[in-house]
Amino acid sequence: MLPRLLGPPTIPQAELSALRLDGQLYRVGDSYATLDTPDTHELRAEAFALLAAPSMIADRRTAAWIHGVRAEPPPVLHACVDRARRGPASNPPGIDLRQCALERGDVLRVGRARLTSPLRTVVDLLRTEQRFTAGLALQVQALLALAGVAPAECQAHIKRHIQSPGTRRALVRLAAVPQHRAAPESQPALTRYTS
Repeated sequence: MLPRLLGPPTIPQAELSALRLDGQLYRVGDSYATLDTPDTHELRAEAFALLAAPSMIADRRTAAWIHGVRAEPPPVLHACVDRARRGPASNPPGIDLRQCALERGDVLRVGRARLTSPLRTVVDLLRTEQRFTAGLALQVQALLALAGVAPAECQAHIKRHIQSPGTRRALVRLAAVPQHRAAPESQPALTRYTS
């Protein structure tokens, strides 16, 4: 029986690429899955865990991808290690690794992987991204909805850590995030066309 995620240890890279081009596999980070494998946050977390050391926590754009608000992982995976639990840090190729202070509730476990919560991911994206694009603003909006947090609550959370680097930038960027609009309740969930 094949594992849920396939990679060069199981099947040579050339064959994996050919199977993807034939439409039999799709890419999940640096791994591949069969078309009948649902693309879930658990599968994306598993793909991250295959590449990361156990001490690494997916954050920023990688966490946004695992949470499902970003279509593709970043070209270089983003991860962090908790400053309080740091050990000998080696920065493996293909991973942008940083140390940061994490609080209770900042980290979730999904299978073998750990990743930042939707709210912590929002704060990190607002504080650290070089460019704040419209696409990134939509990801922040989706993460806030996933967390069940209003922009005003997020703003209060950021202000609790006013001395952290990038706080002013985060507050300015948060103000530029479109407000989530609920769908009108009168809109039917499904409209059937008959002729």
